[in-house]
Formats: sequence, C-alpha cells, structure tokens
Amino acid sequence: MVTATSENDVYICLMSHTTISRDKINQFSSFSQAFGNQTTFGQFLTAPLSSISDLHAQAQKKKEVYSSANRQNLVRVWNSQIASYASESQLENLKLLERERTFTITTGHQLTLFAGPLYLIYKVLHVVRLSEEFNKSQSEFKAVPVFWMASEDHDFDEVKSAYLFNQKLTWESAQTGPVGRFNMGDFKEVFSQFSAFFEGKETEINDLLAISEKVDYASYLQEFISKLFADFGVLVLQPDNRDLKKEFIPVILREISGPLAHQAVLAKNKEVEEAGYKPQANSRECNLFYLKAGERLRIEPTANGLAIDGKIYSKEELEQLVQKEPENFSPNVILRPVYQETILPNLVYVGGGGEMAYWIQLKGVFEVHRMLFPLVQQRVSLQLVDGALKKRMDKLNWPDERYFEPKEHLKKLFLKENEEDDLDLSMLYTEFNTLRSTMIEKARSIEATLESFAEAETVRMKKQLESFEQRLVKQLKQRHEQALQSIDFISERIIPENSLQERHFHWLQFAPSGAYKELLKQIHSEIDPFEAGLIVVDLTK
Repeated sequence: MVTATSENDVYICLMSHTTISRDKINQFSSFSQAFGNQTTFGQFLTAPLSSISDLHAQAQKKKEVYSSANRQNLVRVWNSQIASYASESQLENLKLLERERTFTITTGHQLTLFAGPLYLIYKVLHVVRLSEEFNKSQSEFKAVPVFWMASEDHDFDEVKSAYLFNQKLTWESAQTGPVGRFNMGDFKEVFSQFSAFFEGKETEINDLLAISEKVDYASYLQEFISKLFADFGVLVLQPDNRDLKKEFIPVILREISGPLAHQAVLAKNKEVEEAGYKPQANSRECNLFYLKAGERLRIEPTANGLAIDGKIYSKEELEQLVQKEPENFSPNVILRPVYQETILPNLVYVGGGGEMAYWIQLKGVFEVHRMLFPLVQQRVSLQLVDGALKKRMDKLNWPDERYFEPKEHLKKLFLKENEEDDLDLSMLYTEFNTLRSTMIEKARSIEATLESFAEAETVRMKKQLESFEQRLVKQLKQRHEQALQSIDFISERIIPENSLQERHFHWLQFAPSGAYKELLKQIHSEIDPFEAGLIVVDLTK
C-alpha cells in the first residue's frame, strides 16, 4: 500500500516510485489540491475524514438516525431493480443491508456513455477499497460500496460522448429531460459503433454487449455498471423511483414552503468566499424540478404561488401533487445530496474535486432539514501507463513530473537540452585548414608544380568534410523528429487536450481486447483510499 509523506504529494508507481508535489500538476484546481488536507475545511464538514476511525464514529451517529422502515424499503426496491442479474457478491451485500449495523459508502455520477470516462472507474473502486479497509479495521459494523446513478440529470451534452481508440463516439438524440428516462430507440447506432470495436473478441466484454435493450437508459446502464463491477459487490442504485421518493416527501414539502435551504446556502457561501474559494453550485429559492413528459421543469416561487411551466399552483395544491406523484419531483444539485442521505444508510460520499467544492456549501442545508451530514472524501486520481507509453517515456528518461507540462513547453525543453556540441565541427575545420596549409607548403617545397595538385586534393577533402557534416545534420534531425513525435504521443495520452487522462479516455482504451477484468483488478490493487495525490500505474508490471 502506498503511504503519504505529505498532504500534497503525488505518488508515482512508475520507474523509481518518486513523489511529486501535487501543486506542480496544473490540471488540478487549487481547491482540489487544498482539499487533500480536510482539517482546513473543518467548518464546512461534519468532521474531517483522515482515518478509518472517523468512519466508525460516523456509523455510531448514522445508526441512531436511520430508520428500520427506510432500510426495509431500500432493500426491497433495490432487490426489485437488480435481482435478475446481480452477482453473488452483490446479492450478499444486499442481504447485509437488511442488518441495522450495515452501512453504505457511496459515490455517484451522471449517466455517461458506456460508463466512461476513466475517473468513473476510479470513483467506484475507491468506495470498494474504502469499504474493504473499514470492514477489516473493526467487526462492529459493515460497509458496502454503492454507485448512485444521477439518472434525473438533464444535461445530455455532458454525457453523450465517449473517447475510445482515437474515435469520438456520440449518442445522437433529440430527446430531452432526465437522461435516465431516455428511451433506447436512437441508442442503437452508437451501440453498434461501440460493439464493432470488439467484434470477434472472445472476452468478458461480451457479457456487457449482451445486455438486452431496456425500457430506458437508466435501466440499461444500471445493469451495465452492475455487471462491470460484479466481482467487487458494488450495488448500483436507480433513485428515480416512486417508493424511494415517498421517503423524500417531508423534504419536498419543506422546500416548497419557503426558501430555507436557499438561505442556508447563501449564508454558507459567505464563509466559503471568506476562506478564499468560489461557490460552485447555484442555489434557488426552490431547489426542485418537476418531471413531465421529456421535460425537467423548474418550480419557481411567484407572488401568487409556485409556477411550473407557466401554471400557478397554490402551496396547498402543490402539496397535494407531491403526495399524489412524489416520483415527479426531482431535487437539483443542492437537494440531491439530501435525497441521497435520506434513503441510504450512508457514511461517506466520495466525489471529485468539483463535487467536494459544492458539498462544502451544503452543511446548513442538512441542518435546515434536520439531517446528519455525511463524511465526504475526494476520490483518488490515477494515471495509467501502458507499454507503448512507457517505452517512449523510458527513452526520454525525464523526471516524472515533467510529463504533465504542456506539449509545446516540453518540446522547447527538449530542444534546449539538446543544443549541445553535436554539430560544432569548428575544431575539425580548424584542423583541416591547418592541414591544407601544411599540404600546400610541403608540396611547394618539393616542387612548385605540385602546389596546384595539393590545392585540388584539399578541395576534395573539404567536400568530404562538408558531406560528413550534412550526414550528421540529417541524422540529428531524424533523431529529434522521433523524439518530438514521442513527446506528441506522450502528451496526447497523459494530458489529452490539456486535461488529465482520467477525464478524457474511456477505460476500455486500456483493455482493447475487451478483457477489462484484469485492468479493474490492477487498478483496485493500486488504490489507497487515503491517498491525497495522483497514482501513476505502470500497466506493464
């Protein structure tokens, strides 16, 4: 297991296992760098998460506030969603959740195309590893890893594409509203493009390709991610569900009664700004949407009541609608964490730097709704180095941190480093001029007629020297051209489009045969859930 030497260290499992200060990698935000040390964010958290013992304390608190009725409802709904295809370890974890001393460690994400990019994998395996560490550390409580599907998110442009094998796959659809409710009719074309990459491959990818067409994309991706992480016991939840939303009714009713959550966020935003950070999530007077036939409509307070798509409802009318159809009331980014913590016996939420940035705005919202604020943790970051990449990095033999710098800067550094005396033939030309003078003088001393012969010979010798110089120039240019092409190759894989690899590539980029299980095992073995930095994994080992 990798251990930290400081909060901001980056851990390199490549070559000499050197460490780099995380703030040397420009692709990480200043907030992401700082959040590695949660003690400086104590005012925004229920408690800083720095060790496994913090989870034990949170479990004691959650046990007191999470009801057995909620637990029974959750297990029943979950079983109805995944029982037909869940693995043995997933069913075991679902059974464990029936017990009052079993809790969840959760991450979540939007419904991306074929569960990309790489960092989605890292999120899930992080909660797997954190659950394992917690379960090994004590016997009083159990934790199971959970993936929460943000199936009601409606920003389709953010999730409709994936980058795989130097191609951009895009789900072209005119559908609108929650992506999880999209039907699968126009999904067939992009699925055909995806499956073509693995035609004739007899690997475990076929288990994913064989998933039958579902009524909606959420159902499809729930099975896809469940099967992807079947060996790790990950439970994938589709929260866009009537029976789960019923538990959320008290929060919905408080939200439509007045801007309590909004005021709590505004107050916390002042503290965030005073701490030197910019609030990431925008709160509204009503942090709810209404779902209706391909639309996710804002609920807007007005002088005459609450408006949905231009129609005005009195508070009483909207309360009746909530009781009648709770499944159609959808929390926004401010209330989604409250919904999550309402229905899950959750200890920790693991997310990216952007997610952590809005979680620190939410403690007051939880207080308004009389909810226990969970522990939060920034997910690990990894950089994968396959054989082709490692070969080129080894040839350049640069310090590890240099590979994260911009491509053009790397090229300038390379050329500067190689401005040596490789082409400086001045000494040879000086020696040649001395030799020329000596030859002519010697020829003249023997016979005056030999002087012209000596001059002709020295001209021939100079041409040979010039030809030699040209050959050197050509070879050095070729050598530099190969090195510069290698820099292009490295940069395109380490910081594609000046972004970290994990934010760009689909994970199957590193399992081209579709044999993804070995890749997941290797990544799982490299993850330390308390690692504050970037882990570079040498896939050739």
